[in-house]
Amino acid sequence: MDDLRRLRAFHAVAVHGSFSAAGLELGYAQSVVSHHVAALERQLGLTLINRGTRPVSVTDAGARLRRHAEIILGQVSAAEDDLRAIAGLEGGTLKVGAFLSVCNTFLPTAVARFERAHPGVELEVEQLEEPAALRKLRSGDLDVAVVWRIPGVPGVKQEDGMDELHLANDPYWIVLPARHRLGRHRQVSLADLAGERFIAPPVSDFTLSYRAMLEQLWSQAGIAPRIHKVQDVTVARAMISAGLSVGVLSELTMSEPRGDITVRPIRDANPHRALYATWLRGRRVPAGARMVRYLAEAAQARLPMPEPQAGA
Repeated sequence: MDDLRRLRAFHAVAVHGSFSAAGLELGYAQSVVSHHVAALERQLGLTLINRGTRPVSVTDAGARLRRHAEIILGQVSAAEDDLRAIAGLEGGTLKVGAFLSVCNTFLPTAVARFERAHPGVELEVEQLEEPAALRKLRSGDLDVAVVWRIPGVPGVKQEDGMDELHLANDPYWIVLPARHRLGRHRQVSLADLAGERFIAPPVSDFTLSYRAMLEQLWSQAGIAPRIHKVQDVTVARAMISAGLSVGVLSELTMSEPRGDITVRPIRDANPHRALYATWLRGRRVPAGARMVRYLAEAAQARLPMPEPQAGA
């Protein structure tokens, strides 16, 4: 049975005992109903309808098929209802992944807004870093992920097979101990920190572009600092506050104001990471598109784009 129209036509005739009544229910002409039923009988090699009775009746084979048809058509109807609910953002499941500093800042705003607007959609959030997020997008275990890239770092580009939307830019700042000698300056030059020990993460697939950015900044400033290799930003902030090091950390990682550190712009540099919502190309998930919109609005509220300078 490769055409559900034939099965629907047969079922309607079996229920109503009439080709004309079946046509009224389905919106078909009586001749179309007769054509579909006859085609189904030819396909199966069986007579399904006794046409010589009034009202028409089903044969033994037709009675058996009617029972199966009720199950099949009921399941098809349920599937259509489920899919309409998903398309209308009234059902289904949406899986969203994001890294730590996004989870700490604007993701909860976007999630809360989505859940208020679409309570019928089951929303699952997972905290994970970019390599794991991309793997899960490709396997279908995530629908949308928030990732980041640092512009100007060699070899950094959009992932193949993914679509994306730029959400906002997350600027990097100089982070100093609260009583640091340069803390009163409005901006700080990296060259002025030549004798300081910096915080930097160990080199890994996840940190490669960040380390490359730091190396670029240090090279441009003419410094080659000693470093403490620290992966966790909480540990980095603790070491900076204790006066053990300085760092270059992003705005989102500074989400909790603290009096034991000082944050300043970098003089003569504007490093930042670009944040993107990304999803598998060709994967159509209406709830995902709505979540991307909420993510963009929440990100831009948290990280507004700078106003263009006069004459720029």
